Amino acid sequence: MKDVGGQLETARAELIVVVSSLTEEQARTRPAPGRWSVLECLEHVNFVERRFLGMVRESEDGTPTERDAAKETALKERVLDRSNRRTAPEAVHPTGKYGSISEALREFNAARDETLRFASEQGVNLLSRRASHPVLGPLNGVEALLLIAGHGKRHTAQMREAAEGR
Repeated sequence: MKDVGGQLETARAELIVVVSSLTEEQARTRPAPGRWSVLECLEHVNFVERRFLGMVRESEDGTPTERDAAKETALKERVLDRSNRRTAPEAVHPTGKYGSISEALREFNAARDETLRFASEQGVNLLSRRASHPVLGPLNGVEALLLIAGHGKRHTAQMREAAEGR
């Protein structure tokens, strides 16, 4: 399951590079009405990561599944595809929780460390864990963690655009 951890770490590094290059004003500024600021995107990423990790962690061990490379690839492609804007459910909209980049990144790193620790502890047992996504349907633990990594990457691209005023 090292590849899952590697994807989580790569996604983290990309997000940190984008967010760390911003001023506080850039991070708070919405690029347009109805669009999220970088801090709001980061709040959303943190919330969703903790939510999906919680689902996987709290799921009861089921019958282990085999890894499905085609499903994992399709999942990554779908999550990263930004050609169609998606509207997040109200429950995961940002609320203005963070006052600074450092505060948001501290929370992000804590959540990602927790996810990586869980992935490492579970190893192959991730295939017997479950989560459910409202659009993507049932996922095993590996797929759920790949979703977390891809979701962060998707919003990293959005944060880069927001910082550029797009």
